[in-house]
Amino acid sequence: MRKLFIFVLLLGLYSCTNKTVKDEINLKDDLGKSFVFKEVPKRVISLAPSITESIYFIQADTNLVGVTKYCDYPVQAKNKTVVGGMLDPNLEIITKLNPDLIFLTIEGNSQVTYKSLIDLGYRVFVLNPRSIDGVVSALETLNRIFKTQKGDGIIIDFSNEINKYVKSKPVKSYAGFLSLKPLISYNGTTFLSDVFSKSGYENIYKDEKLDYPSIMEEDIFVKDPEYLFVFADSTADSRKLVKDEVESKFGKLKSVLGRKYFILDESIFTRPGPRILNSLKILSSI
Repeated sequence: MRKLFIFVLLLGLYSCTNKTVKDEINLKDDLGKSFVFKEVPKRVISLAPSITESIYFIQADTNLVGVTKYCDYPVQAKNKTVVGGMLDPNLEIITKLNPDLIFLTIEGNSQVTYKSLIDLGYRVFVLNPRSIDGVVSALETLNRIFKTQKGDGIIIDFSNEINKYVKSKPVKSYAGFLSLKPLISYNGTTFLSDVFSKSGYENIYKDEKLDYPSIMEEDIFVKDPEYLFVFADSTADSRKLVKDEVESKFGKLKSVLGRKYFILDESIFTRPGPRILNSLKILSSI
């Protein structure tokens, strides 16, 4: 009887140990740093709007306790505690929230912020997708971390929808500008360029060395692309200002003369998150 008791006890211990190993998740973030998740993080802070949107998208927002002042989508995100900006988060507020995991990006957040959080002893996980596939991969990573009930199905449906709009190759030349004063574009290694490329548009500045190069006004007249896209906030006043600027400065471009210039919502297009599907739909309708 004693031997049987010891056997049952050992079997129980083995089962518990095996369950812990099975439930552990080993992941690397986009900096290549290794993480072990033995349980789902319960108090999470997002320091990037795209990550906040992604967390809501896979229905893991109950674990989200803090966001930046720029995290305005979905509207429910505005009800979370604001920890400051992307470049200047308030470390005191972060400390009070006592997070067990903090998400940030490479492009939107600073090295100073990253180092400060690491020095304070926080677990900081970097997500920095630079393509449509990268966005899907980031959603899959978040889903593995949070183990959401519906996450797998949401991501599968999302991927299938994306595939409906992806074109085989770019055929229409375009220039895209994040700013008109100064004139700032983006090269072919960026997330934005990938969205346009997979929508059938070829970036005339794809070969620039800098991710976000400054462009001489004369250069765009030399290249004279078929389409022109400018990103702005969604307010009517802002869009009118951009429209007037485009028509006064670039009125002789064939894209402007042919009414093939478009002012796009920067909050939809410039965030590498689940609203890339909205971006693809908009571009496919042009």
